[in-house]
Amino acid sequence: MNTINYISISEAITELSKIGQKEIVMKLENILENNEVEKSEMHNKKDDKTTSHYRVNLTEEDLNVIADLFLDLEVGSLAEDGEATWKTERYATLLNNWSNISGETASL
Repeated sequence: MNTINYISISEAITELSKIGQKEIVMKLENILENNEVEKSEMHNKKDDKTTSHYRVNLTEEDLNVIADLFLDLEVGSLAEDGEATWKTERYATLLNNWSNISGETASL
């Protein structure tokens, strides 16, 4: 099952909104609204969305747009000397999270 955490989706919505990717943003908002994976009864933060995971049903194309965005942000966050910054680490983590999702293909 393709799942990803709330923070990764929320960050993607924020960054995609900045570059005008409204269609993907709407898909991600729909995922947040409708695709939450049920938490165990034993979960100590059942009502905390930041601990939630969601089923992702995006196309490969959508996922590539998101991965390319976080790759660009990661590279752009490097210090002038090429050293990683705290932002670089954040974007690298988001890129890794999104890269672990496989997209849906259109059926013929």
